[in-house]
Amino acid sequence: MKQSLPKAKLQKFKEESITTNGIKINLGIWPGNKQTIVCLHGLSGNLYSMKSLAERLNRLGYKVISYDLRGRGKSDKPISGYGFQNHIQDLKGILTHYKIKNPIFFAHSFGCMIALRYAILYPESVQGMILMDGGGLLTLPKRIQVLKVLKQSFERLDVTFSTVSEYLKLIQNSPLIPKWSKEIEEYFRFELMKTKDGFVCHMPGYVMEEELKEMGGSMHFKNILKNLIFNPKNVLTKMKENRSLAFETIQVPTLILRATEMNLFPNDDLLPKTSFEFMLKQISNSRGKEIKTNHYGILFDKIKERDTVIEEFLAGLKKTKI
Repeated sequence: MKQSLPKAKLQKFKEESITTNGIKINLGIWPGNKQTIVCLHGLSGNLYSMKSLAERLNRLGYKVISYDLRGRGKSDKPISGYGFQNHIQDLKGILTHYKIKNPIFFAHSFGCMIALRYAILYPESVQGMILMDGGGLLTLPKRIQVLKVLKQSFERLDVTFSTVSEYLKLIQNSPLIPKWSKEIEEYFRFELMKTKDGFVCHMPGYVMEEELKEMGGSMHFKNILKNLIFNPKNVLTKMKENRSLAFETIQVPTLILRATEMNLFPNDDLLPKTSFEFMLKQISNSRGKEIKTNHYGILFDKIKERDTVIEEFLAGLKKTKI
């Protein structure tokens, strides 16, 4: 049964930092009386990626925490130490620090991969998961195609922009963003950091490179070939690790949302239909919904169908004490 949004205003938002797993992590918190929902953003996102959806859920009474993954936003950006195991330990440290029991994970894209791996490692400690357009297993050709889609995102890293408007114009002209809105503009404003020479994206290029390297990839195709030649064992091991996942061990109630529309090229969906259906088949306590939008639209667009299925899923979860 769909929950109706109460008239109550948003709870007061606060931003703070904690130290966990040896680094500082920056978080945004919307207080609430219901279960805690922890948001996990995409590969180059930050805690504000989930802001509009977090606020919607907060109006329903949920406590919502969204945070900058290491290397992003205002969190520390070590030279090395990325990959899923470090993200999992960061997440575990956050849950321990705030004494959160039975969290609900709400993830987009890369964040889905962290949520899934956490649920596999700690099956009794998660109440539910909402996964938006991510987490599926991809064939090698599909992974290469995904890298081509992401390549446009790489081009904004380590570039100094003289004004905020210059940066926003670049983003607005990107075919990855089909519908410009005040929510999208606000998010990309939060993405910028002031420097003495202008403005730069919050995520350094080396962080992106380290993340991709941990998955057997790179921002540059020539580096993938170079790594294969000089360190083939490591590259193949990383690729193998990301080619399989024990979905069948996940008992957590899981909602999987798939964006069906193209991003840059025909059939360049980041969660292919075959991967989506495989997840639904393997995760016993799961349900899925296809949404007519693209990878960024599923996060930023105003979509009643998406909001309804999320609210129905949350209403169906067993009530537990926070």
